Amino acid sequence: MSTPHRGRNLAVAVFCAAVVGAVLVVPAAVGAPADTNAATNAAAAAAAANTVADTAPRTELATEPVTAADEPALDVPPGVVDEAVSFTVVNRNTSALACPSDGETYTISGHLTGPATMLGGGRAVTVYEHGIASGEWYWRVPVEGYHHSYEMAERGHVSLTIDRLGYDASDRPDGRHMCIGSQADMLHQIVQALRSGEYEWAGDTPAPSFTEVTTLGHSNGGQVVQLEAISYGDVDGMVVSGWADGGLTDEATARFQAALGSCMSGGTPSEEPDDPSGYALYDLGRREFVEGNFADTEPEVIEYSAGKQNKHPCGDMVSQLAGVMVDAERLREIDVPVLFLYGELDARVQLGGVHKTLLAGAPSTTLVEVPGAGHYFDLARQHEVALDGLTSWLDGEGF
Repeated sequence: MSTPHRGRNLAVAVFCAAVVGAVLVVPAAVGAPADTNAATNAAAAAAAANTVADTAPRTELATEPVTAADEPALDVPPGVVDEAVSFTVVNRNTSALACPSDGETYTISGHLTGPATMLGGGRAVTVYEHGIASGEWYWRVPVEGYHHSYEMAERGHVSLTIDRLGYDASDRPDGRHMCIGSQADMLHQIVQALRSGEYEWAGDTPAPSFTEVTTLGHSNGGQVVQLEAISYGDVDGMVVSGWADGGLTDEATARFQAALGSCMSGGTPSEEPDDPSGYALYDLGRREFVEGNFADTEPEVIEYSAGKQNKHPCGDMVSQLAGVMVDAERLREIDVPVLFLYGELDARVQLGGVHKTLLAGAPSTTLVEVPGAGHYFDLARQHEVALDGLTSWLDGEGF
């Protein structure tokens, strides 16, 4: 089974991919103010990446992926509930972005984490969409102070973190059989399940339902949450984290083109007999992964994260540029409060201030920048700037 416009839309997406350089480096919409710090920050980001390359402990980088058996343990804080959850979703695409999906049913896995007093019948929850090379692990790093979900729970907020379709604990079909549009549709299905309480969780009580749902997307997860809000209008707030439609740096564009070339030839060769086809690496090796994503980060955090690098579904990558075009036309339709989070020295994404101006229909927009941090600023030494900024925004909006 497939979406009705499958063939036509794949052709559109491939055409868009062919003009990647022209699309991704567009600095702003007509009339949008220039981001005067962008060039300075981009240069500083490149220097920061070189600093990471020079100072990160090369002998400590993981040479093999971190497996469940090797996963370090971090105790759940007192007064916090952290339960495994799963959602049954259909990999369909009814979003505003026309791109192909297989229409099959899959399981999305994750965790619901929050204060024990709120999970019995929660009012507000934030749903987290990770980026292209990470996974749910990004929000659950088992290093004291860096487990985002625990930190937010101790600040009074409930978080749903998931592995998107194609990643880690969730189902992993052929990576060519999904796209940014179907990822947005599946996020929409999860939002609705959270409102109704119709999902599976490991708690002793019925799964909690929520009246207010905020979505947060990091890296290209930011594009997914934008498209979900454009297409369905069913969220109360949105956080765009480390994503700007016209803000990819030269380094990010080069990596994107290389990964796109791999996808056009079928993806990175499978490492295990049961690995699905149609997946590719954005960064070729853990050293490149670290240099491109981290700045001012503790070695222990880098060591753990380097072993968690993921391949990404090629269908998501091929459809990403067509999604940028949808955003250019329709971002102004988003009419909920929006928070923007960025790392000051992000080697992958700049022009966050320009991107903020494109959401002209939002009743309020707020931007928080983490000093000295890279693309993975939630894992940087000053990550509490992001935690506190997010908490303050959620509290201020009444979520």
